[in-house]
Amino acid sequence: MFSQLNKRERIFVFIGGGALLLALIYFAIVAPYRSALKRFDQQIAARIGQLQEVKALQTSYLELQQQMAQVEKLLENKQTFSSLTFIEGLVEQTAGRENLQSMRPQSPEVRNEFTIDTVEIKLEKLTLKQVLELLTGIEDATSPMQVKTLYIKQRFDDRSLLDATMTVTALRRTT
Repeated sequence: MFSQLNKRERIFVFIGGGALLLALIYFAIVAPYRSALKRFDQQIAARIGQLQEVKALQTSYLELQQQMAQVEKLLENKQTFSSLTFIEGLVEQTAGRENLQSMRPQSPEVRNEFTIDTVEIKLEKLTLKQVLELLTGIEDATSPMQVKTLYIKQRFDDRSLLDATMTVTALRRTT
């Protein structure tokens, strides 16, 4: 059959067969290979993102572990520490006893081996400096303490003075 074709028809058959062969090679080998490469590139990008997340989590974990070690160190010898006494002394030192409206201890909350003591403090007629000194004193305490809530409002009778209500928590080991 091929021998019966003239020269021009044979050239067309060769060109058509070559084009068919090239199309077959492209769709059977090249296109799947390129799509696999693209898919692998996307997977690599996703894995790089996951690796960065893991590194960020590792950094966060190490920071938390370091903070926990610091808290453990603070808690080692602080069994006799009284958060109520400390806060009362700090308020007297920074704001004065006359500005202390109320100190109300809440019931302690026990979590695993730790006890969280909570004290609600209401202060009036404070300057901004006194509030900042009080917050700094709580932050620099020898036992782990934290201001959980802080409400500050300006007084109506003297706009330079403030009233503050705060909730302070102290962490200690359960005995």
